[in-house]
Amino acid sequence: MIGRPPSSARSALFVHGPRGAFRWTAFVLAVTAFMAAVPTPLYPIYEKEFGFGPAVLGLVFGAYTVGVLTTLFLLAPNAERFGRRPLLGLGMGLTALGAVTFALATGVVWLAVGRVITGLAVGATTSVATAAMSDLEPHRDQHHVARVAVAANFGGFAVGVVMSGIVVQYAPYPTHLVYVLPILASAIGALALGATPETAAELGRPGRLGVQEIRVPASVRRPFWVAAGGIAACYAIYGFFAALAPSYLRTGLAIDSPAATGGVVGLMFGMAAITQLLTAQVRDRRALLVGFPLLLGTLVSLVLVISLTTWPPLVVVTAGLGAAVGLTFMGSTTLVDRVAPDEERGEILAGFYSAGYLSLAVPTIGVAEASEVVGITSAGALFGTVLAVAVTVLYVAIWRTPTPPGGGGRPRDPPAPYPRPRAAGAEVPGEPTLDR
Repeated sequence: MIGRPPSSARSALFVHGPRGAFRWTAFVLAVTAFMAAVPTPLYPIYEKEFGFGPAVLGLVFGAYTVGVLTTLFLLAPNAERFGRRPLLGLGMGLTALGAVTFALATGVVWLAVGRVITGLAVGATTSVATAAMSDLEPHRDQHHVARVAVAANFGGFAVGVVMSGIVVQYAPYPTHLVYVLPILASAIGALALGATPETAAELGRPGRLGVQEIRVPASVRRPFWVAAGGIAACYAIYGFFAALAPSYLRTGLAIDSPAATGGVVGLMFGMAAITQLLTAQVRDRRALLVGFPLLLGTLVSLVLVISLTTWPPLVVVTAGLGAAVGLTFMGSTTLVDRVAPDEERGEILAGFYSAGYLSLAVPTIGVAEASEVVGITSAGALFGTVLAVAVTVLYVAIWRTPTPPGGGGRPRDPPAPYPRPRAAGAEVPGEPTLDR
């Protein structure tokens, strides 16, 4: 039931300390990224089993974006009325359903459907979980929320792809058994949600269902486009590594090992997550002033290394690329948080994340199609070159963009009680009002 308070027994089991509910909500967010990562070491196996090449794989991978944008624009904007816990529970259910779909896959269409369902889970969870974490963080420390949310995404993906690679290589039934992991994780997440308080402020409020709009005020467009370019570059690298790096390792380096694939891809995402957690004081414009040059240097190195037939240089470049992505992603998200007016935050963030998810699909599909013509190695080098040029333009742009006014770090507030759900139109004296 929407608005049902968590039982005391379940709360005692799952929630400990003032940040207990906050951490479990971050875990739910990480579970969807975990599931998105699990198929990665299996893509070469699927290519052999179902008889398709990198071009089709790019389309399958891009189907994920359709699912993300669907729930991000249709369901997430109504979370305040439906309740955040039910939508996060839906995300856990979709995560498990996506895993079942992959486990039962008998052809490429099944893989595409599984990717769409996984995207639906991510879209239903990402912004809703972050909003809930903002209210569950005892000090309302929005930079801490952003850092943990992004680290949960990258960290969940890193753990998922590494564990998947190990299971696929060393356990029986590689295309089936591995999907037990996200099913179990989503079940734990669903149980934990029952112990967390509902934080939506408008439960049951009547009115028409809303569709998320995209609107960027003229006063913040310059920093917005720099930040959107930064997250687009990060998601483009995300797509390349998750979808096509396994094919490159197999065909370019003759490494046909799911565990090695999981390790290389997991290294990039793991370094991004660690960088998020270790650079708490380097944010918005400052993070981009460091992140863009590092990203440029590692992309140039990737172009040089990808033509070699040895793996150690690739490992070094991958680690550096992960650190660059972590800084750039954090700088982009905190820059948007800094400049977005509270009353237009939803519209601005919708445009921001749309740029990221579209960049996850479009460059990945383009590189996959090009690889059918010139080979995966040449296509990867072309991808790195084009992205390096784009990052150079972004670096010049951020140098010419002064530190904008805005949140200024959105300082910590004193610890506040969890908001209690209320009936439509009811007023609760003394209850904190939530930002929407």
